[in-house]
Amino acid sequence: MATKNEKLIGTLIGAGLGGFIALNQQYKIKDNIEDVNDIWFILKGILLGGISGYTLSSILGSPNNTINYTHYFKGKRVYEGITYADRFKKRMAEHKADGKLFTWVVKDAPKPRVDALMLEKKRIKAFNPINNIQHNNKSNI
Repeated sequence: MATKNEKLIGTLIGAGLGGFIALNQQYKIKDNIEDVNDIWFILKGILLGGISGYTLSSILGSPNNTINYTHYFKGKRVYEGITYADRFKKRMAEHKADGKLFTWVVKDAPKPRVDALMLEKKRIKAFNPINNIQHNNKSNI
């Protein structure tokens, strides 16, 4: 699955190309555009191109394979992290082996890595979890 920006760019490029191709086809048939049917033909090209661009960007875009998670200890948010979805259990074991204390974990749905990194940074800046070092002015180190 692609990010929102990838989908938007794919849609705009597809719509632009679809409209350009439709307009070019109309000029090959006629020398000018004077009929309402000509305009509808071009609009259909724009719509079809936009749908095609959106579909291609969704298929070829960034994979949804990264999750954000939050550690809580005694009701307080103590850590914000990200990991690949298939590595989640292993990452939790690594935290425990490092001596990180947490009583429960909340994890988000998988998303593209770029989106997960931005969300992690935003949450660290907003909540200042004590076990986060990066992006945090109030870490315990």
